[in-house]
Amino acid sequence: MTATNLNKGVKRPVPPKADAPIPKRQKRDGNIASGKDNATPTPAAAAAAAASQDFGAHMMTQLTYAVDFLKSKRTPKTLQEILDHLTLQHMSEGQQSSFSQLMKRHSRIQFNPTPRAKSTGSSDLPAWRTGTYEFKAKLPGVTSKVTLLEYLQHKVDASCTSVKDIKDGWPDCDGAIDELEKEHKILTVRTKKDNHAKHVWLDSPELHHEVDAEFQVMWAKIKLPPADEMVRKLKALGQKATSDDPRDRIGNAPKTAPKKKKAPRTQKRFENAHMKQLFEMNPNKRN
Repeated sequence: MTATNLNKGVKRPVPPKADAPIPKRQKRDGNIASGKDNATPTPAAAAAAAASQDFGAHMMTQLTYAVDFLKSKRTPKTLQEILDHLTLQHMSEGQQSSFSQLMKRHSRIQFNPTPRAKSTGSSDLPAWRTGTYEFKAKLPGVTSKVTLLEYLQHKVDASCTSVKDIKDGWPDCDGAIDELEKEHKILTVRTKKDNHAKHVWLDSPELHHEVDAEFQVMWAKIKLPPADEMVRKLKALGQKATSDDPRDRIGNAPKTAPKKKKAPRTQKRFENAHMKQLFEMNPNKRN
């Protein structure tokens, strides 16, 4: 049988015309072959995605307000008190629960869970509604002169403590810092413009000794030589300087002998010029 007789009973698909109308499903999905992968979202799904994104940005803003609220109150607050202050009490239960989780993970918020003995009596509240929240300062617990001295005593290095960090948890600490400085319990570095304390260190009253005003005047009248001549003056008085003058170090440095240059190698001169060709032709028979 020929190829024509074999394909006689098979119906071939008719190719679509150029001006044929596009099916409704193809209009909606964009491409029939791709199925639901390239389907455009419905208006409801797009609105839900936009609302979710707006809720996330809104919650991050409200989280900043919650930190400021706890910082200003300085006392633990419940979740309901925070929601009432931020006017978020009308949010859904799921959104309130998500907001509580955000506050628990925040680095500047301290979460205090309710003890188990007390939480058993309030069974009507879900677990995420229990507990309190409070502001976590950069120096936790430093809120008085006693706690500040304890913090400075427990430092393991001699680094300074910034007054800005102290004010993060103790805003009105200026008067206490002035009193501690007068008692010679702390050392301070102050700004030249406003004379405000900028950094503090631990001090000891036992190491403080009063100096007469007359001696202070005499000490201030003594003029020191310039820095360039300080080393020479000390050496002239027989004192050992803590650092040497670099110029003297260079002048007194031992001179090293110059390195001898190697003489260039000169080729040996042949005395028997008539036998030079024999040596060049037979280099192994020079002996």
